[in-house]
Amino acid sequence: MAITIRPEILGGRLKAARTLRRLTQEAAATALGVARTTIVAIEAGKRAVGADELRALAELYDCPESELLDQERPEVQMEVDFRMSAQSDLASDEVEVAAKLHRLAASAIQLEALVGQRPQKLDLPDVSISRTGSIQQQAEDAALALRTRLGIGLGPIQDLTALMEFELGLRVFERPLPSKVSGAVAFDAAVGGFVLLNSLHPLYRRRLTAGHEIGHLLVRKLGLSILFAEAEPVDREERFFDLFGIALLTPASAVRKKADELQRMFGGFSVRQLLMMAVFFNVSIEAMTRRMVRLGILKQGTYEQLRTNRVGLKHRERVVDEMQTAEEAPPFTPRTLLLASIAYQRELLSEQQLASMLELDLVTVRKALEGGLGDGKEEALELAL
Repeated sequence: MAITIRPEILGGRLKAARTLRRLTQEAAATALGVARTTIVAIEAGKRAVGADELRALAELYDCPESELLDQERPEVQMEVDFRMSAQSDLASDEVEVAAKLHRLAASAIQLEALVGQRPQKLDLPDVSISRTGSIQQQAEDAALALRTRLGIGLGPIQDLTALMEFELGLRVFERPLPSKVSGAVAFDAAVGGFVLLNSLHPLYRRRLTAGHEIGHLLVRKLGLSILFAEAEPVDREERFFDLFGIALLTPASAVRKKADELQRMFGGFSVRQLLMMAVFFNVSIEAMTRRMVRLGILKQGTYEQLRTNRVGLKHRERVVDEMQTAEEAPPFTPRTLLLASIAYQRELLSEQQLASMLELDLVTVRKALEGGLGDGKEEALELAL
């Protein structure tokens, strides 16, 4: 097999694949039985790679040779902010999710280029987190400023994914991830922002994850990072992202207004009304309870009391049924479906190629395309411009 891709491009891809696997140059060289200087030269594009060497490198980095050699694949190489130590039980999950988002980001850019779509411009205010002052108030202010900028008022955000894609300029993916991973976010000044959510989590959990990841992008945090479901915020930035996410989805004044409305309507405020609040704002029981405690509407220890009384998902689902609220989302996000439909109709990509690029099964892609943009034969209309 003749390797025709330029050595500097291949070297950059090999370096990205190695770092995604948390391997040092020394560790890679040892595993392959070569000198570290060989790995250094290859990654710098100063030494050509033979077919057997490429096969060994691809196997070591768990990266398909075809991906390394793809002439059409865009260059997306973002540093990963690994949170877990290499010895942690969750280290392999972190590597897996980082690699997945890296691949999906490259596929998204490639799909946009195929259909002639300009790169997404991140349309978010630029926020700086002050080292002094209340981190809670900074998060509240940032969330309110974003809502004001978008002109969406203080009510519940019904379709957060569509807002992220069409209003904020993000690429959003929902894919099955390890259970302890909530999602991931990546940002590069040249190519924009990407968010990956765990589709195995309920929609109300995914929405909180999405809010957290928007916080990352507000501060233009470069690189790629993974969010774990049970991880406590370890620094001021992460606390801000958590607080911003819940403030964006449940504005303080709207929460107070809704709680007061339900109390007057039912003559009191009980667990049932709390569950109605959670469903109305489409967040988890825990998130809604802790939000109301933080706002001084409920007493400290309320959530712990609910857990003791075993109030949980089955009670929430009963309220969802009574309120006739839909809480599921399709596997294709709106913008990706739009781009995929255009590419398919123009015969730029087959169903199988789209499934491979977007890491979805063929049946899901086929069903989505059938319900996407029709057959492309609709009557043309003249626009009065």
